[in-house]
Amino acid sequence: MLKTKEKVLETATLMFNQEGTSSVSTNHIASRLGISTGNLYYHFKNKEEIIRSIFEKMVQEWDIVWQVPSSDWQPNLVDLKAIIRQTFQLQLKYQFFYRELIVLMKIDPLLKDRHQKIQAQRMTEQKRFFQHFINGDVLRLPHDEAIIDTLLTISWMINNYWLAFLETNNEDISADKIEQGIQLIMTVLEPYINRDGGIT
Repeated sequence: MLKTKEKVLETATLMFNQEGTSSVSTNHIASRLGISTGNLYYHFKNKEEIIRSIFEKMVQEWDIVWQVPSSDWQPNLVDLKAIIRQTFQLQLKYQFFYRELIVLMKIDPLLKDRHQKIQAQRMTEQKRFFQHFINGDVLRLPHDEAIIDTLLTISWMINNYWLAFLETNNEDISADKIEQGIQLIMTVLEPYINRDGGIT
């Protein structure tokens, strides 16, 4: 059974996804949970602290995605697509954060600082993953290694803003749309995919 603190984070995430953070107050969250605002404030001082806690929960879930399975891991294209799919699914779970990221960082400097540090960490992790796929003959090393950073930046932008792009067009986010996002990233990587290097 979830503890009150976890229930607050879970309920707040659902409400933020559905209604946006500006429309949801701590009173609304407490009311949805059927608890007093005093009980909620015992766990969180304000809405910004709730959002920061949700972000830390996200970070923990992302940590699992970017863990190399083992030292002798031999990845293939199926693995690459699976990792990209996991990242889209996590963004769907916490879609409010990516939809409102710029505004949320302006409101909360602590969140901005933490997010920037995590983003730098993720870019480093992605580069390490890219190298695993090169070592596994799934991807070819570009003639200019600086291109790796460009590929990762483009992939990062697609990954972080694809769902928001769909929302701006009033499109429902479905499994098919997530597969389209995966294909966009694979198209960026296509010139460097070694079709003889593993399962496609």
